[in-house]
Amino acid sequence: MMFWYTADKERFWRHITAAGADFWSDMHWLTGGKELHGFLKSSGLHPTILSALPNPERKTALANARKGKIDWLKKELGTPYANNAILCFRPEKALQSGTSKVLIDDNSDNIREWEEAGGTAILHKSTDRTIRCLSKTIELEQKF
Repeated sequence: MMFWYTADKERFWRHITAAGADFWSDMHWLTGGKELHGFLKSSGLHPTILSALPNPERKTALANARKGKIDWLKKELGTPYANNAILCFRPEKALQSGTSKVLIDDNSDNIREWEEAGGTAILHKSTDRTIRCLSKTIELEQKF
């Protein structure tokens, strides 16, 4: 799928738009996602899902993504997660940043912007690495 996006963005978005909200709601967990979520919960953390939406110019894809992502959250994590989720455009993610707020993301631009806005960010490369980094962050937070 990423090859399509790099090679032909319009074709990529036509495919996603044609699939409807099911494209998003029928996604499988990413490798290590359930493990990471389990670690967060067992650590006593209450994560809020912060997820990017397609460009507002792609109105149908935007509506499908919003509905599909909420449906996925309800199905996989439950209604409370869906009700508390923050769905926004990628450049707006950093507006949620601040002291004692931690972002786990695989996009280095999001990481940089989040940290510039005062939050702590962990660049997700693998589940093991993210859990190690998050454990260190939790230890530091507990010292203060």
